[in-house]
Amino acid sequence: MKHLESLDGIRAIAIAMVMCFHYSYFAPGWIGVQLFFTLSGYLITGILLRSRNKPFRIYIGTFFWHRALRILPLVVFFLLVSAVIYLATGVPRSFRSDWPWLLGFLANIARLRPTDVGPAYVHLWSLAIEQQFYLFWPLLIYFMPPATFRRFVVCLLVFTPLLRLAVFYWTVQLGYDAEMAGKVVYVLPFTQLDAFAAGAAIPVFALEQLPNPGRRLIAAFIATGALGAAVLAAAYYGGQGAFVASLGYAMFLLQSHEYVWGYSMLNLLAMLALICALRRLAGLRFLENALLTWVGRISFGMYVYHIPLLLLGEAVLAKVLPHPGPLIRGAFFIMWVLVVLLVSNLSFRWVEAPFLAMKNRGWIANALREAPSVAPQ
Repeated sequence: MKHLESLDGIRAIAIAMVMCFHYSYFAPGWIGVQLFFTLSGYLITGILLRSRNKPFRIYIGTFFWHRALRILPLVVFFLLVSAVIYLATGVPRSFRSDWPWLLGFLANIARLRPTDVGPAYVHLWSLAIEQQFYLFWPLLIYFMPPATFRRFVVCLLVFTPLLRLAVFYWTVQLGYDAEMAGKVVYVLPFTQLDAFAAGAAIPVFALEQLPNPGRRLIAAFIATGALGAAVLAAAYYGGQGAFVASLGYAMFLLQSHEYVWGYSMLNLLAMLALICALRRLAGLRFLENALLTWVGRISFGMYVYHIPLLLLGEAVLAKVLPHPGPLIRGAFFIMWVLVVLLVSNLSFRWVEAPFLAMKNRGWIANALREAPSVAPQ
């Protein structure tokens, strides 16, 4: 697939939202994760559709080889560093119980334990969902006839919200409160499938050619904002209290059954934003800015490192200034962002890039050289 700088810009926006959320600067910033899911659905589906005419051994082997080179070096390096720090200092305390779940890409399931994943690793739940998505999506694309796969994508978009409703009420029936039910809906892989399907719909239905995508994106923004305002109004007049800073999209989307339809609206918004970025509309040309594209290229490392670095920085700051004011907090935020950028850039250069360069080199790559094309079975 041709590298598109506008998609790096999308990644930069997504990681910026997530970081601002974790710093309590932007309450709806968790939506950046939904944007990452939709982007993954688009990229992975496009790659797989273009290679499905190859023999299955080449098709599946190349896919997992490339995914392994993209994901494993950074994750394994991060866990090794965590292990060394834990053995030397005893922190993070949760590492002892968390590491098997993290290494097995099951952090999302681990979040449903009586004790959640430790604060330094809790964000890795989304990486687990992505890896679980990779396990079955290539098989569906390869073995399903194209028409059947198109219908399957539509079914995911239509029925995943209903599945979220069923999972939520089933969890409540088991005796858990609404907060836990919302969390279950949030972290299970099959309740997030419509996010990936929204991205997949772009190459499956050639939505890059959708007429007037800019107008549709603006309409989706207005509709999403209006629904968020309606949720806030319903909460306020219903006596539940309105979390205004969330813009109506607080994490877990517990108000007004948002866990059913709210994710769908956000996924639609992400899909339209991707289409507009792919079309390089004038209003989104800023996504190709050199700074944003650089941030997008190192965004994987930023996602992995940002919370541990935040916790470390806050621990140091608490010893120096136990009660920092807004100005100190703002200065600390800027310093934290700069440190995350520095560490992630070094990680990309020395940990990730050497393995990414192996995609088309080495004995495994040689074993997966393109063979004569055949139609899928």
